[in-house]
Amino acid sequence: MIRTLILTSALVLAQPAFAQEHDHHGDHAEHQHDDHDHQGHETVEDGEAAPIEIALSRTPEIETALNAGGQPVVVEVLGVVCDFCAKAMNKTFGKRDEVSAVYVDLDTKTLNLILVSGAEMPDAEIERLVVRAGYKTKAIHRGEQLLRGSDAPDPA
Repeated sequence: MIRTLILTSALVLAQPAFAQEHDHHGDHAEHQHDDHDHQGHETVEDGEAAPIEIALSRTPEIETALNAGGQPVVVEVLGVVCDFCAKAMNKTFGKRDEVSAVYVDLDTKTLNLILVSGAEMPDAEIERLVVRAGYKTKAIHRGEQLLRGSDAPDPA
């Protein structure tokens, strides 16, 4: 009986700490993000990091937007680690008229955008929107070289 009481008490006392530790997405504005990110580098023999080429993630929506003449943009974003992070980015960029498709790739920590044909979105605007979503931009990549991974399997 005492053993059960002790175990129950321990669980009850530990529950608020567990909930606080794991429920950090309640208010995304307070979500802490890591400013240093090792993603995007592979180790070489001498211990130096060699950059990995950035490629556009492929989803059915991205493919449709590309086929309609859209222009690819890949944004390396610091701190994007979970589905809630992806939802915040999708919500922010999905509302924009100049964006025809958006996909957040958590594995590569990239925001993949297809801009409507003829539309423009300057880097400063992308950076402003990334900050508005609660993150920081590491780099912004544009152009046809992002399409090099066209034979890669869809992340969906």
